[in-house]
Amino acid sequence: MVRCDSGATGSRPEESGRAPGAALSAVRVEELLIKHLGCDEAQARACASGLLGTPAADAPGLLPSARTVYGAGRLTGAVEDRAIRTTGVKARAGTVPHDFGPYDGTADLAAARNPVELAQQLLERTEETGATAVLLAVVDEDGGLRTSGAAGSAARTDSDWSQIPLHCILPLARMSAADQQVWLDDEAGDRSLTWVSAGRDRPGGPRAPGNGGRPGTAVCVVSVIWSGPERPAPTARDRLEALADRAGQRLRGLAALKPPDEGVRTAWLDAVIDAVPVPAALLRPLRDGLGRVVEFTIERCNARAIDILGRTPDQITGSRLLETFPGMILSGIFDAYVAVLETGVPLDRGPFSYEEPFQGVTRPAVLSVRAQRAAGGLLVTWQFHDGQTHTSTRIDDDERLVNLGWAEWKPATGGVTWSRRMYDILERPPELGPLPLDALSGYVIEEDLPTVVKAVQSLARAPGPVRFEVRTRASDGPRHVSVSAELLRDSLGNLVALRGVVQDVTDVRRTEAALEATRREAESQQLRMAEELQLALLPRAHTTLPGLRAAIRYQPAENCARVGGDWFEATPLPDGRVLIAIGDVLGHGLQAAAGMAQLRNALLGIAYTGADPARILDCLNLVAFHGHDESLNATAAVGHFDPQRRTLTWARAGHPPPVLVRGDRATELVTDDGTSLGASLDPGYACKTLTLRPGDRVILYTDGLVERRSDRSGNREDLLLSAARQGAHGDPEAHLETLLSVLHTNPEDDTCVIVLHVGS
Repeated sequence: MVRCDSGATGSRPEESGRAPGAALSAVRVEELLIKHLGCDEAQARACASGLLGTPAADAPGLLPSARTVYGAGRLTGAVEDRAIRTTGVKARAGTVPHDFGPYDGTADLAAARNPVELAQQLLERTEETGATAVLLAVVDEDGGLRTSGAAGSAARTDSDWSQIPLHCILPLARMSAADQQVWLDDEAGDRSLTWVSAGRDRPGGPRAPGNGGRPGTAVCVVSVIWSGPERPAPTARDRLEALADRAGQRLRGLAALKPPDEGVRTAWLDAVIDAVPVPAALLRPLRDGLGRVVEFTIERCNARAIDILGRTPDQITGSRLLETFPGMILSGIFDAYVAVLETGVPLDRGPFSYEEPFQGVTRPAVLSVRAQRAAGGLLVTWQFHDGQTHTSTRIDDDERLVNLGWAEWKPATGGVTWSRRMYDILERPPELGPLPLDALSGYVIEEDLPTVVKAVQSLARAPGPVRFEVRTRASDGPRHVSVSAELLRDSLGNLVALRGVVQDVTDVRRTEAALEATRREAESQQLRMAEELQLALLPRAHTTLPGLRAAIRYQPAENCARVGGDWFEATPLPDGRVLIAIGDVLGHGLQAAAGMAQLRNALLGIAYTGADPARILDCLNLVAFHGHDESLNATAAVGHFDPQRRTLTWARAGHPPPVLVRGDRATELVTDDGTSLGASLDPGYACKTLTLRPGDRVILYTDGLVERRSDRSGNREDLLLSAARQGAHGDPEAHLETLLSVLHTNPEDDTCVIVLHVGS
């Protein structure tokens, strides 16, 4: 194979008598031969005509005998590491015909019985010129360069050049009907004379074995090597070329002989293929005119060679590989096979995803392949890795343990596959076979059919699995079935199959129902206990107090199980004053309720001593700070109403300020409120006294009245003042109802509100 450089310049204009396309190709090839191989114009024209199959009438004087090219180019591939590495042009390029005159020893070469003997005789006749090694090779049927004979000390390191692809070392073999001889110098300082037989058979010449009379493809190579500084004298070159030419002719004759054990080898190869325990086949390469592998023929298969489409070995044998398996191109397997044939490196790939096109739809599979060069072709094996190949025992055990089954429907072929457990879940006898997809709806309870329709729509709209649950009819009542379904498509987006996994979750749902009933019963009992606890902790509301009428409301959170920490107190004191207090312990639950009871009880004891509101809060702060295993945090507002003077003296500990409603105005009674209870030992509480008038109203409340997590507007206090003005003309109870209805108390927190009306 010749690698052409598309960037080269200097093309000659078309020559008369050639078709435009042919002329351009011929001129381009000729330029490459002149540039890279050192040929003169006549040589290049003759070689190009041989390569392209065009007449070479304009190349007079060129005979179909051996031609010699002096010079050096750079060969590529593994050979670059061998004996034929070249540097630059060392001599002129020309053509030297040989007439096989009476050169000393040339006649003896024609009598060599085998390539090894031929190599030894050629070395003996060239050693006097300084030659150190002789290598003989023949391109075998699979395109590799295989050593036939070697002689000399240097041959020990160079004789492992077998299996090197032809296109890496011998471009001349495909370029002319004449044999070629090339003198080359490599980078190590060695010189070689290489004779290469023509890529096309010479008239009357021998043909490659097994070619059935077609144009021969046998390519023979004779190489004489001079290692070290010693070089053959220029006067000896004609004789050396004649010896190489005579040796090449004899090697070509030996290569044309059919191996005597071909029948034995065929029988042996058939036995090996049949003994392989997995699908196996022997592939033969098909080459184009340049020796490139363009196709493989499936020469023979073993009895296990079933493909993804279910074709038998008899249907596969004798066919072309890419015609039978076009997926080999897209998957890269064909190129990998060619690489094995050319390099001899075995292939072992997989498992990997593979798709086989068939009638407009691709069939997916998971595949492993192996390939090894054998008998001039490839011995290949393959194996499918499909989850459906698990043994039935393993599948039954797995499905039984989790009460699960699986199914697959293939719309293109109408095929349906069910696992054993699917029949049990749907209570269908296995002997009746699996159901088609459109018959499954008859097993679903009618109320759950919309769920099935929604799942089908989801499958059609978006890729990926869809999970849903329905109830199916069964002999012992409705059966709960969890379904996971997925559409399988090929790389072109065509629907290949619908796969589903079905699990009977009836026992799980029954257990969940029993647990839910138990949970509801426990919650009901907890609610009853919470209600009893709240009633026991909260005081009895007094609506008539000295000089006051009161409306008091405690409203628990919507979740009554959340025992709150809000508390209040409104009771007369022995000295004639009225104690008014309201508070909120941080948090919920029994701990908050216990803290609420402790503060309320302490409040009453301290209030009976005659202490003012600030002093009462100081004492409650000490109780909150030291009275619990963990520090108690709470807010409170405490006041004394003197009915004789109509004065209200109060103090606050982090609690919202009271609201005074006088006539049509509502204002907050703001004071220095100090810190919340339990936060500091130096809280800074202070009293403030306000003289009230008949008809005034004072509103005390906890934060549940004005705080809502869902309300981010931040104007709840303004709304409170507005609601306080709206209800001022009714009695205290109606006023309180107005506040609760306008403000919509926080459902997540308990709320306490006190409305005090000053009498005349």
